[in-house]
Amino acid sequence: RHSEEGDVDCIGIFDVDVKRFQPQKHEDKVPAMGWNEIYNLKTELYKGLSHPYSYFVHSYYVPLCEETIAKADYILPYSASLHKDNFYTCQFHPEKSGKVGEQILKNFLEI
Repeated sequence: RHSEEGDVDCIGIFDVDVKRFQPQKHEDKVPAMGWNEIYNLKTELYKGLSHPYSYFVHSYYVPLCEETIAKADYILPYSASLHKDNFYTCQFHPEKSGKVGEQILKNFLEI
């Protein structure tokens, strides 16, 4: 719906706002960069994967919502991936996530 990045309205496919990470302690760095586990995997997009690690580079996140199909944790639990109708999103970079990303892209092509 809306993104705190640039304070802009989005196209509204997902009825949720994009928020900026707010560090809670000294070791919370923004942007968050590196490998992070994704879990609670749903839909065929994650077929054949169980608690995989994916590569993230981001300062913003989508809160957990009805369309969340994968979760991750950094400062708080958030949506690592969303799905609605024929739209799929990934907060992480599948193209930089090695074999895990390759499997996700393969699954996407088969959907």
